[in-house]
Amino acid sequence: MSSSFVKAKALAEQKSHERIQAMFDEIAPVYDFLNRVLSFGLDWHWRKVALRMAYRLLPPLRPLATLDVATGTGDFALLLRTLPQAGVVGIDLSEEMLRRARRKVPEARFVRAAAEALPFEDGSFDLVTVGFGARNFQDLEKGLSEIRRVLKPRGVAAFLEPMIPKQRTVRRIYLAYFKHILPQIARLFSTSDFAYQYLPLSVETFPQGEAFLEKLGRARFSSGWQYALTYETAILYIAQK
Repeated sequence: MSSSFVKAKALAEQKSHERIQAMFDEIAPVYDFLNRVLSFGLDWHWRKVALRMAYRLLPPLRPLATLDVATGTGDFALLLRTLPQAGVVGIDLSEEMLRRARRKVPEARFVRAAAEALPFEDGSFDLVTVGFGARNFQDLEKGLSEIRRVLKPRGVAAFLEPMIPKQRTVRRIYLAYFKHILPQIARLFSTSDFAYQYLPLSVETFPQGEAFLEKLGRARFSSGWQYALTYETAILYIAQK
């Protein structure tokens, strides 16, 4: 067992803001490219589905205040800008990710911050999105509570995460790809073994399905739903305040 695997396993089990930040700073130059390659382009499709479903739950508001938590290079923020009269704010721990987000979505405002300490007043946003970032929160329940705090009444939060399929054959193929093939592909373009060993481990240790809905309930969201996507390889959670 390599030292990088041991470190990745330790981080998946016990998150640290500093180590998460350092990891994403390191992979920022190839992050978008590898997202498209490793997900076969489906990550972009999943974000569109999430935004469409979340937007339907919102009352007819103009203008619309939106926040993308763990925004990374700003893919969700870019989609949020397509909503009618939407103002977009994004937060992330990684300054290297945020530099790329600012270039990608110059109309949005990006702030370096942690999900567990959002620098916004109560009831600031109509819609909050989190794309493949909740499993990197240092304290998941605190992060969910903060997201609820900054939402307006009847506001909506959408969370996208990778999912481990339940169907046996699909699960076997998925885990083989996720644990063995994906890291090998990533190594061709990135020097960070650690980041792509951490990825499958972080998914395995993250609460899935009803377990995540229970976390939303503890954070005092009034409603929560889950939707499996693409043969249960991704999952969308939608919650309302």
